[in-house]
Amino acid sequence: MALIIENRPLGEKTFLLTLTGVEAGHAGQFYMLKPGHSSAPFLPRPISMYDAQDGNVKLLIEVFGEGTAMLCACTPGSQIDITGPHGNGFPHAEGDIVLVGGAAGAAPLYYLAKELRAIDPNRRILGFVGFNGKCEPSEFIHDAMREVCDEVHMNYGGFVTRDVDYSLVATYFACGPDPMMRDCHACASKCSATLYVSMDERMACGVGACLCCVCHTKSGPKRSCKDGPVFLSSEVYYE
Repeated sequence: MALIIENRPLGEKTFLLTLTGVEAGHAGQFYMLKPGHSSAPFLPRPISMYDAQDGNVKLLIEVFGEGTAMLCACTPGSQIDITGPHGNGFPHAEGDIVLVGGAAGAAPLYYLAKELRAIDPNRRILGFVGFNGKCEPSEFIHDAMREVCDEVHMNYGGFVTRDVDYSLVATYFACGPDPMMRDCHACASKCSATLYVSMDERMACGVGACLCCVCHTKSGPKRSCKDGPVFLSSEVYYE
């Protein structure tokens, strides 16, 4: 169990939960959450870590269905059932970095930029984030990314992956909806760019037991929750 100390709405369907009493992970790892002392929803929901600061963990949650709606309705002072951090996070690559995020999928990229900046303050970090249109969460993410990136490029209603120069001497990281990830993979492949992706698969257990989050790679089926969710893009088969 963890305690909610803040639930900040960033729009009608996006909320920032601040929790205490939970171990902080690394960028790209995730937690399995469900409201405390509740039998519904039956399965917990996987949520990536947005930030860790002052002993607290922050999670950016977008409402997609019943489970996430119940999480976002939790009030400060209430408890939440949580396990984690789970999975393998983003590697700490050297040199310059390019981050590509889609909507709330950009959340773990913020903490990744913080981690990489702490390791090498002189590296260059470029951020690209796409949204369907301007909204309050996009303004929040834009301002947050400006804190940790040298440049931030926002795309509203277009293809953010097409704004990226994949010929740079840099390591690329992407997290977002499947169509964005496939396009990012295709663009990076043309330039032989090193791209790491966080796979957005449905998860039920978070520990590799149920096998519902399997993705196909060149070395065979892999569990996104246990073997990932971060993979080298060139190793993943995109359907």
